[in-house]
Amino acid sequence: MIFHRVKIDNIVMPGLKKYIARFINYAEIIGIVVTIILLPIDRLPYLHVIPLNLGLLSLLLLSVATVARLWQVVTSRRLNDLRFYFLIGTVLVLPVFGYLFSSLFAIDRPFALHATLILAAVTLRAFCLFVLLKETPALWNIMKKTIYAVTGVVVFFGLFQFFLDVWGASTAVTDLKNCCTSNSTYVFPRVHSTALEPLYFDHFLMIPIWLLTFDFWRNKSSRNNKKLVVLFLAVTVLFILTIARSATVGLIIASIIFCVAAWNKEKFRSFIGYMTKLWLLAIIVAAALIIMSGVASLFIDKTAQYEGRGVNSLSLFGSHAVDFNDGSSQTRYSLWPKSIAYFKESPLVGVGPDNSRIKLDLDNYNSGVDPAKLQPFNNDLIGLVVDTGIVGILSFLPLLITLLYGIYRQFRNSWSHAYAAFTLILIGMLVQSNFFHSLLLTRTWFVIGIFLIVATDFGKKKRKLS
Repeated sequence: MIFHRVKIDNIVMPGLKKYIARFINYAEIIGIVVTIILLPIDRLPYLHVIPLNLGLLSLLLLSVATVARLWQVVTSRRLNDLRFYFLIGTVLVLPVFGYLFSSLFAIDRPFALHATLILAAVTLRAFCLFVLLKETPALWNIMKKTIYAVTGVVVFFGLFQFFLDVWGASTAVTDLKNCCTSNSTYVFPRVHSTALEPLYFDHFLMIPIWLLTFDFWRNKSSRNNKKLVVLFLAVTVLFILTIARSATVGLIIASIIFCVAAWNKEKFRSFIGYMTKLWLLAIIVAAALIIMSGVASLFIDKTAQYEGRGVNSLSLFGSHAVDFNDGSSQTRYSLWPKSIAYFKESPLVGVGPDNSRIKLDLDNYNSGVDPAKLQPFNNDLIGLVVDTGIVGILSFLPLLITLLYGIYRQFRNSWSHAYAAFTLILIGMLVQSNFFHSLLLTRTWFVIGIFLIVATDFGKKKRKLS
């Protein structure tokens, strides 16, 4: 393991230097690894409460390491870099101030302040990742390997859920939500592994999908790495089986943008041929698993709302995958128009961070229902407008402009940056954010933190990292 030692001269006595430097190096490694482990976990299987506050622990470790790196910048008198970090920190902290100001006028102030605290935590983590990767690019190799290892575990549990549910295992064993089993709505399960639901699962899977895609593109030898190929197939098969339509649309749009910008790159068309074969294989495997589920329903009594036994399960799967007008979609469509009236009521400061869900269901809130259990808009942009009004929009505007400019630059440069994969991940997540509540998720800001390196790297020479 390679450590980039922190210079701590002028801070402590010489005898303690090496111990503190070692602690800081381990702090950033452990903080990053724990953060990545928690990325796909919206809930833990079998144990729905994390025994230790690992999120807070990892954030503290990352913060300590970041302060040490920034101190090194100060003592090295790299004033331009210090001003640069201050600018990025300002862009990231402005949304928190917007949330905080809006909280003063919230329907439920404690709930709004809780949302503000979460936003502060995720934006701070984004800043830490930005600084640490900027100062120590060698960390990326550790990060990517950890992402792949975590993905392997999460995908394995997803396949475990699928196979055991198909053949009649109870939710006590599979940890599937009742609505997602093959004995509820459809004769095939919709796995979500460690996530709250399939849509959240796919939100995480977009990270390894694009990282592996760029591995196969930039390093042809990785196509001969059986472990990476098997991991990619497992990830894409589960991505298909979740039938998370917003994630699928996001992936398709990001893929089109990716191909348009890189089409004239050397050997890109042969790469597209290779990826097409992989995706076709994933589709075939997914289809076989869906049919297997339909066949299993012939032998195991199922009470699914929509029957599609045997081969017919495939047509049922396909019809649902392209149905953007079903009950789940209609729930969103019926809520969105209400945002106009809510915005007119409080255009400047909104109803309070994450309080739009309270506004949508005031009766249940007044009867004592926990605000966290109320239905949100399931649209980050609409939720932000109603929650924080013009103040919130303006506080997010510098960050949004930076992100959009970074996407534009990478499109023009044909994804030349070492972390260019995060451009496509971000595009997919931005599309998906129009269909569910993702603004306060750690992995959203994990991607933003790394992408800010892409958006703000104006050097002509790009580092090539494996």
